Amino acid sequence: MYALKIIAVALGAYLFGNINTALIISKIKKQDIRKMDSGNPGSMNMFRNYGVILGLVTLICDAVKGAVPCILGWWILGDEFSFSDDRFGLYLGGLCVIIGHIFPVFLKFKGGKGIASSIGVCLVADPIVTLIMFAVGVAFIIITKMGSVTSFIIISVPLAIEGFKTNAVGGYMGVVNALMIFALFSLTLFAHRKNVVKLFRGKESKTVLFGKNKSAKRNKNAAA
Repeated sequence: MYALKIIAVALGAYLFGNINTALIISKIKKQDIRKMDSGNPGSMNMFRNYGVILGLVTLICDAVKGAVPCILGWWILGDEFSFSDDRFGLYLGGLCVIIGHIFPVFLKFKGGKGIASSIGVCLVADPIVTLIMFAVGVAFIIITKMGSVTSFIIISVPLAIEGFKTNAVGGYMGVVNALMIFALFSLTLFAHRKNVVKLFRGKESKTVLFGKNKSAKRNKNAAA
């Protein structure tokens, strides 16, 4: 019975992760975010091309998408459907929804980079630290306009803290939970591999929160 619940949580979270908010919004706008600027169907590219309102809508929806499987997984795999001290379901739901977001079967395994959904995971795991780091990230991106670096500023600290906490519990499950957290972070880092290269080359696209950048205007003109 427990094994079936694990499969249900993992599969449900993966399929839920396949829902791509950025792509849906851009299609409503009769465009395709995958053909604009960086080509990434995620919140940062939405900020660049559609401005702060639709960027925030995408960010919030993707964060909710990351949070829901964590909450349900934590509850379903808890002791008799409860939010127990065992967070295995939380991390399983979080890892699988990120896999679904980055490698969605319905989009030929070409999805977003998982940061906004990871923020949702972090909010469930450690809301206070995540909100603090989100505020730090917002200040950083306004000053530097470096979206990819901001992404990791927000999720790195809460994931690291959560990883140490679960590993400190000890035992087999503590190691398993820590490995899932590490795998989640590694996936988002892998999804940003091109951004890392661009960053070192000084060619990383700037993200302007309040307004649209020049590359976004060029893309929209080209599409017109």
